[in-house]
Amino acid sequence: MSASPATLRLVVRNACILTGVPGFEPFVGYLAIGADGRIAALGAGEPPAGTHAEREVDAEGKIVAPGFISAHSHLFQSPLRGLGTDQTLYGWLGAIKQLSEHATAEDIYWFCLHGSVDFLRNGITTGYDFTYSGDLGGGQRSIGIGEAGGSSTVDPQPYEEAQIRAKLDSGLRFINSVSVVPLGTEEEIEGRMERIVRFAGRFADNPRFLKMAISGWVQRSAGIESAHREVRLMRRFGLMNQAHFLESPERVPEQQAKFAWYRDAGALGPDFVFGHFIHTTPEIVRETAKSGACMCWQPAANGRIGSGTADIPALLKAGIKVGIGLDDQSCGDLSDPFQNLRMGLYSIRALYKDATILAVRQVLHFHTLGAAEILGIASQVGSLEVGKFGDFIVVDPRSPDTGPVHDPVSTFALACGLRNLEQVYVAGAQVAQGSTLLCCDEARIRREVDARVARLKTLRDASVASLDLTQGSGS
Repeated sequence: MSASPATLRLVVRNACILTGVPGFEPFVGYLAIGADGRIAALGAGEPPAGTHAEREVDAEGKIVAPGFISAHSHLFQSPLRGLGTDQTLYGWLGAIKQLSEHATAEDIYWFCLHGSVDFLRNGITTGYDFTYSGDLGGGQRSIGIGEAGGSSTVDPQPYEEAQIRAKLDSGLRFINSVSVVPLGTEEEIEGRMERIVRFAGRFADNPRFLKMAISGWVQRSAGIESAHREVRLMRRFGLMNQAHFLESPERVPEQQAKFAWYRDAGALGPDFVFGHFIHTTPEIVRETAKSGACMCWQPAANGRIGSGTADIPALLKAGIKVGIGLDDQSCGDLSDPFQNLRMGLYSIRALYKDATILAVRQVLHFHTLGAAEILGIASQVGSLEVGKFGDFIVVDPRSPDTGPVHDPVSTFALACGLRNLEQVYVAGAQVAQGSTLLCCDEARIRREVDARVARLKTLRDASVASLDLTQGSGS
C-alpha cells in the first residue's frame, strides 16, 4: 500500500491487534484509516514502504481493539446516578421519574450529551440510545415543554430533537430509538413519528447517525393494540424495534402472556430485538428463535436492580443472536464495558457452576461485533476490517501492570479495565486520552448539568411537599 498524506488520516504501527472477526487470532501489525474515517488497510508487520498519513502513532505493542458497542442504552439518565440504589425496576423508575418529569428539552440535551461523552471516555464508540419523550409515566402526566410543569399536553418532539443534537455534538456513533408511548390518538402518534423521522433525515449524510429505530412499549401497555401500533410504525418508516421485555421479576405471568401480542401482531423477525429477556419460557425461546428475533443482555444493570440473570446459554443453544448493552448510567452506575462483560461471564458461569459454559471470546463478541449484528449495523462497525469505520481503542495491559501477557484476548477481557484504557478513536480521530475528553468542553458540560440537576431537585422537593400537604388535608 502506498498513499499520500491526503489519503490517510491515521496510521497506527506496532500494535497488538484484536480484529474482533470470528475466529481471529491477535497479531502485531498496523492499522490505516482513510480520509473518510474508514479502515483502509491493516495487516501483520510494518505497513508497506511509502505509507504516510496525517498522523502516525507507534502503539508500542499495546492492544488495539474495536470500540465497544452498547446495544441498549438510555443516555439521558447519566446525571441521575445514585437514585433508587436499593430498588428493583419499578421502584428505581419511580425515583428517576421524580426528577426527570420536571426536565425541559434543553435539560435533556445536556443530560444526553453528558451520557454520550461518558460513553466515549470509557471506550464505547457506538450506542443504541432509547430517547426520552418527556414523560416516563407513559403519557399519564401532562407537562409543558420548557416549563417545570403545566396543563398542556406533552409534545415529545423537542425532547427527541434535543437528544439527536446532543449525540451528534458529542462525536458518539449512534442509533436513535424513539419511544412509542401512548401520547394522543393513533394519528397523532404516527404524525409525531413522521416529524421526528423527517428531522432525523436532515442528518442522513452524517456517518455518526447510523439509523433510526423505535422502542417498544408492550411491557407496560394494557392491550394488544400497542403491539399492532409498533408494527405499523416499523413498516411505515422502515424501522427496527428494540423492546424492553420480560425484564423484571415482578408481574412475570403478565409479561409472559404479552409475548403472544407481539407474535400475533407480526412484530417478530430479524429487525426485532428483545431487551433484557430474562424471565422467558421454553416456548417463548423457541418461537423467538424461529422468528429470527434477537436479544440484548444488560448484565451489570440487571444485577444492580435485581432483575435476574438471563439464561444466555439456553438462548444461544436455541439459535438466538445475543448482544450486550450497558443500559444506562443511572442503573449501571459506571459505564465500564470491561466490568459489564465480566459480570455477564461470571454470573452465567456461577449460575451453571461450569467455567466452560460461556467462553471469554463469546462475551467479548457480544459487546462488539455481536452487538452490531443484532442491530443490523455489522457492515459499519463492531470489528476492525477494511471498509468499516475506524472506531477503536488502545489499551495498555502493562500500565498499570497486569503481568506478562500469555493470551492477549484473555488479558484484554479479564485483566484490563478503564485504568488501562489509553486512547479512544472514532473514525480515526482521537476523542479521549486516558480519562480526558478531547472532543468536548467537559467543564462546561459539568457546569450545565450541575445547575440543571440542582433546579430539578428543588422542583422535585416542592412537588413532594405539595403532595404531602394535599394528602394530609384529606383532599
